[in-house]
Amino acid sequence: MTLLTKLLEPLQFSFMQQGLIGAVLVGVVCAVMGSFLLVKRWALLGDAISHAVLPGVAIAFLLGLPFVIGALATGLLTALGIGFVERHTRIKQDAAMGLLFVSAFALGLAIISRIRSPVDLFHVLFGNVLAVSRQDLLLTAASGVVVLATVAFLYKELLMWSFDPIMAESVGLPVRTLHYVMLVLTSLTIVASLQAVGIVLVIAMLIAPPATAILLTDRFHRLVFLAAGIGVLSAVGGLYLSYFLDVASGATMVLVSTLFFATALFFSPRRGLVPRAIRRRRAANDARIGDYLKALFSPASETPVSQEALAGRLRDTPAGASAVTRQLGRLGLAETTAEGVRLTPEGRRRAAQVVRTHRLWERFLVDRAGLPWDEVHATADRIEHDSTPAVTDALASAVAGQATDPHGAPIPTKDGVVAPRAVEYLLSELRTGQTAVVTSVEDEDPDVLRDLSALGLVPGTAVRLLDATGESLRVALDAGERAVSRRVARSVLVVRHPTHDARHDSR
Repeated sequence: MTLLTKLLEPLQFSFMQQGLIGAVLVGVVCAVMGSFLLVKRWALLGDAISHAVLPGVAIAFLLGLPFVIGALATGLLTALGIGFVERHTRIKQDAAMGLLFVSAFALGLAIISRIRSPVDLFHVLFGNVLAVSRQDLLLTAASGVVVLATVAFLYKELLMWSFDPIMAESVGLPVRTLHYVMLVLTSLTIVASLQAVGIVLVIAMLIAPPATAILLTDRFHRLVFLAAGIGVLSAVGGLYLSYFLDVASGATMVLVSTLFFATALFFSPRRGLVPRAIRRRRAANDARIGDYLKALFSPASETPVSQEALAGRLRDTPAGASAVTRQLGRLGLAETTAEGVRLTPEGRRRAAQVVRTHRLWERFLVDRAGLPWDEVHATADRIEHDSTPAVTDALASAVAGQATDPHGAPIPTKDGVVAPRAVEYLLSELRTGQTAVVTSVEDEDPDVLRDLSALGLVPGTAVRLLDATGESLRVALDAGERAVSRRVARSVLVVRHPTHDARHDSR
């Protein structure tokens, strides 16, 4: 009850009641118009018109007219002048806006400085919603009704014109008329908001609520309603704060709307900086875990791998490798023994899925995208962690019938099963005269892969070792004899020809 009493306390005053109604009207109308200005990229236009009304206020006082009439007249003239300058000169819209609004604002200041006016310049510039009269409320309400009714009536037309004026013109919409309608509505909105937030701060009420809403939704109609709600909360919250803190009401309303924007900027679930940073960190961690699972995965995954060897495979520090393996242990994906780290059954299943996705991407990029085999490993590394199970299944369908990746490594099945293979040896381990068939090659070094491609040492190629001297081997292929460096030979896995092995063993 204490909080409720505190909130109801200001409403005992008529000026606070009228200010509250004015704040709600300003919050809704500015937010709705601001939504269109934002998607049209016309934020500077609102700023230009808001500054341009100052000479109208001064001239209206000299003529004994309501200042609203002068403000509306000069606002419209400035808006039309911007369009005229843009169409009939080489000056672009942003330059025309800057030139005219600064000139009009300076003219207004000059006139006010020369007349002895009871007009409070501070209130004209920064507003005072607590000084809103019944006449001001009627004007604000009438202007707001005109703006909102026009927007509702021309919603589809204004929406298409705001997002794509070329398309709007191609379907027969009167784009020039819509252009001037928007200028008039913007001027009316600014005039309706003058008493509440003033000339300088009205642009914030036009832009901050829709800018906040655009961080929270992708749908324009939702953006409009959400912006209107934020505008009302900003106006009402700012009004209460100005009452309790005894500060300028217009400035407080703008500060509250800016606070809403800052909150959305940092904490919006989809686009906030903090959630995005958390998602990036989580994705990087998931990718790192996937890389460690791949490094531990092999047909003999039961064999432990030492922490040092694991760190070396992934070019990580021993401390980094230790941290990841501890995390794998907490997730139940790996276990650490005295001999090293090895996958659990669940870890092997997860690792097989990562390897499957990686090798399917390599196969797809070579067979369907036409990339050379020396470029696909790094690409597959980047995209494998973002691939969903549905994407992996689609890749498997696209490369149906292929049991290995382009480098000869077997592709695990959907159940994580790897087809058994004969005992493999390095090409550098063959003895002179032995015959073998290349089964797979190391895929991480593009230079080695280019050398292998040039030599013709690709999976499925029959090879016979002629002799080995120093740092090179001389081998016979179908295409002829080739000299192969031991560095390259250590990147080639082969299966020895069984007939030759039998003759060799019998001797």
